[in-house]
Amino acid sequence: MTTVVRFPEARARWAWDARGDNRAVRVSAHQREHLLNLSVWRDDLCVGTVRLRPDEAAALVTGLTEGLAQLAARPTGVSPQVSDLERRLTRLETRYTEPAWRTKARRAVRSVRNALDERLARTVQP
Repeated sequence: MTTVVRFPEARARWAWDARGDNRAVRVSAHQREHLLNLSVWRDDLCVGTVRLRPDEAAALVTGLTEGLAQLAARPTGVSPQVSDLERRLTRLETRYTEPAWRTKARRAVRSVRNALDERLARTVQP
């Protein structure tokens, strides 16, 4: 399981998936390595990372900008049927791509964190 290093919000930016389901991409700069890190998240679990050099990040930004320009040129509005189909596919994908042991492990980690937080809160109080 991946160890998560929490960054101050000034070092990281989040982009949330339009489909919801607690999916996100986090962008963080690693100045010492002179790299930009993109990490893909589901819930509170990092499921993948990509480290980019500045020139690679610039190429990615160019691709994003061109994609936005194409979207602006097309009419907006997705049919309700397409939106419903995307939601259904997302539910199926989540069900079949995440092993049951990972879900149980995530719950166990949360339980341990909560217990430690409670214990710490009791010891800190005067």
